Amino acid sequence: MSKKVVGEDGRTYKVKKPFYKRVWFWVLAVIVIFIVGGSLGGKDNSNATNNTGKTTNVNSEKSESTKTDKSGKITRSQFDSIKIGDLMNNAQGGDTLDSLKQKFGKPESTSSDTTNGVKTDVVTWTNVAGEFGANVVVSFTDNHAYDKNLTGFKLSRKQTIKLSDFDAFSNGTKYSDFTAKWGQPDYYNESLISGSTTIVAGYTSGVKGGLGANFNVTFTNGALSGKTQSGMK
Repeated sequence: MSKKVVGEDGRTYKVKKPFYKRVWFWVLAVIVIFIVGGSLGGKDNSNATNNTGKTTNVNSEKSESTKTDKSGKITRSQFDSIKIGDLMNNAQGGDTLDSLKQKFGKPESTSSDTTNGVKTDVVTWTNVAGEFGANVVVSFTDNHAYDKNLTGFKLSRKQTIKLSDFDAFSNGTKYSDFTAKWGQPDYYNESLISGSTTIVAGYTSGVKGGLGANFNVTFTNGALSGKTQSGMK
């Protein structure tokens, strides 16, 4: 509304109220406040959502990292910790297949065979800390391990093993003494049958000779009982 005032010249003039005194201004102001307030609130919620999203992402990444750690490469110490039982006693005391799946993850392959009425399962894992093609193979009977095999384990051998060294290997040498001198083998197989533990240790790295030179040493119940070599010099 406008207000009538009389000027100094005697004339009557209509003077409009300042816009900030008008009802429509305050109604509009209230609406704008609500809109802005709602927008800021939405932005805060959005940030909170984003922050939550970030937190969720961080937790997700942490969980993924943890998952990666748990499903990482099978180490030599983990392989060594695999327990095997006697095949002739249904491998009782050996690790179960389920327990190793929980420890090492899903195996790459599984095969089964039956010999003289004894069913065996051969399970292979390829997520191994080693060279290309490295794997861990475990044989089971009655769901318990009786044989374990490791190939392609990555080694940094300082020794150079010559043919003359090989010739000097003598039966009866303890496995622990042998590996203390020549290092861990590149290939390892251990089985327990009829109360007798057999270890076949294969060496390919640090072996002096032609391309592919290697040797195997066999230990029965922890003592050297046989050896073979190929291409050594």
